[in-house]
Amino acid sequence: MPPPGAAESGSGSSTPTQALAKFGCARCRQHHLKCDRVKPTCTRCLNADEPCRPPGLKIRETNKYKFKFGKKQRWVKTPRRLVFIDESQATINDASSPESGPDEFETVWDSPIVTPEVSSYRSPSLSAGMTPFRLASPPERLRLMMISSVVNPPPTSWPLTNPEEAHLFRHFVEKLAVWLDLCDPYHTFEIMVPQMARDFPMLLNAIFALSARHLGQTHNDESLRRRYNQLADTHNEACINIMKGLLMSKDYQSVWTEHLFAATIILQVMEEMNAGLGNEDDCNDIHEAQEAIKRGHLPGMYRFVRERSFEPGTLGAASFWVGLRQEIYSAVTKRQPVCLNLVHPGLINRSLDQTDDYAWANLAVVHCADVVNLCFDPEKHHPESWDELDEWNRRWAEKQPRSYDPVFRGTRGSAVFPEIWYHRSCQGKLTASPFLLIGVQHHRLAKLFLLDHRIRSGNLLEAEEENVKESIRATVREICGIGRGNSFTPPGLFTSCMAISAFGHYFDKVEEQDAMILILEQTQNDHARPTEGVKLEMLQAWGRLGSLSRSLDKSRAHRQ
Repeated sequence: MPPPGAAESGSGSSTPTQALAKFGCARCRQHHLKCDRVKPTCTRCLNADEPCRPPGLKIRETNKYKFKFGKKQRWVKTPRRLVFIDESQATINDASSPESGPDEFETVWDSPIVTPEVSSYRSPSLSAGMTPFRLASPPERLRLMMISSVVNPPPTSWPLTNPEEAHLFRHFVEKLAVWLDLCDPYHTFEIMVPQMARDFPMLLNAIFALSARHLGQTHNDESLRRRYNQLADTHNEACINIMKGLLMSKDYQSVWTEHLFAATIILQVMEEMNAGLGNEDDCNDIHEAQEAIKRGHLPGMYRFVRERSFEPGTLGAASFWVGLRQEIYSAVTKRQPVCLNLVHPGLINRSLDQTDDYAWANLAVVHCADVVNLCFDPEKHHPESWDELDEWNRRWAEKQPRSYDPVFRGTRGSAVFPEIWYHRSCQGKLTASPFLLIGVQHHRLAKLFLLDHRIRSGNLLEAEEENVKESIRATVREICGIGRGNSFTPPGLFTSCMAISAFGHYFDKVEEQDAMILILEQTQNDHARPTEGVKLEMLQAWGRLGSLSRSLDKSRAHRQ
């Protein structure tokens, strides 16, 4: 078989024979890979964009006449005429499509490579297995087939025959997809992602892992909780094994596609739940999986978002918005800036002239990310940034569509927080509208950070500072009231927990503190969102870390 350097290209032109080294390079030997020994850079190092260094081995020169065969040496008898068959071209033709001839370009249908010229996945009516194609020479095709075998293993047989897996699949579609489709009019994670999961094992295992972890944290039966947590670890490990072959290669960045992006988003939701496992599972295995996600999935996701553009209505765009909300949650709880790239001209538009309700909600989410970056990374912003963002925040509230007005606002009995309901009219009926409350909550969360920034600047008089603190408390009450009043959207409680985490220390009344503790506990118990750390942080800030008040115990007993 001729060496890769001498293979014919698809156009029929031949490449001059390249010089070969005596030994394979150091990198190929280290990874136990076969090196083609092409000088000065072998094909593997060239594809991986790595330096190709010699291994440092030397051939010991000996006298070629020193060794002689003995008189009794036995030799294999061979025929007088030998026929040598070159199977190189036949092997290439066997691997190609039936329509491809020996002198044609190869069409790679199963390659996971996505090029900027190819439009993103749009319609669930298209076959999820038909990924965009590109022309490739035989050596390039072999490399792509090797990558595809890792990223895109053979699809799972369909329909599902395992009752546990079928239950996990349904649980994701019915209960968890709404968490991800909050501001998506296409309901991508509820409709498109389950269809794509048939053909992408990475996506299917991510769905199984998230559903199992959620049930493992919220199910009433203790034995079933343990079983679901075991299933979550198993399917999470399956996702990691699919990605493991790419973590040490430069090819890892080139094979990122929208379905891998979506799977990473789903896995990240599961990772946020893992912090609440405590001692119920093997913590070492959990931390190992978390570290693998951080080292592998998240850096790849950040680079994917930084280098790609997304069109509205695609799986990539839907995944981006979910990832942005996840990043805001992480940034607020960890007191750090948002890591995702916020410059996407075709997707992010900060203009307040938009009229679409979903776009209006996403405007508030992006604005919240801008404000969080100002607060936690002020060195990258000019002094006028606060005034500009404060003005934008005020104008959003003034120009918000009428559909963003709540259908009910009031208080019930001795409730600490106002009760605020958000619905919209659809075909004469009031229906749940999660994007309304998510948009309003993120707008109010941005307002809180802007107000807190004024206090931290130290330029307020004592009376002005007290007024600002009261505005902060009133806004936190509003966010918590929205979360409690719209139980059909659990992420509303997640945003309430963010507000409590960042601004709960401004509250000094015991009844308000107790009410916030109950929200944190409800979020963890009912929705597997870990809030124990926030709860302890708040109790310490309030000087109540030693013991809870009797009023809190009474409130909890009443709730049960």
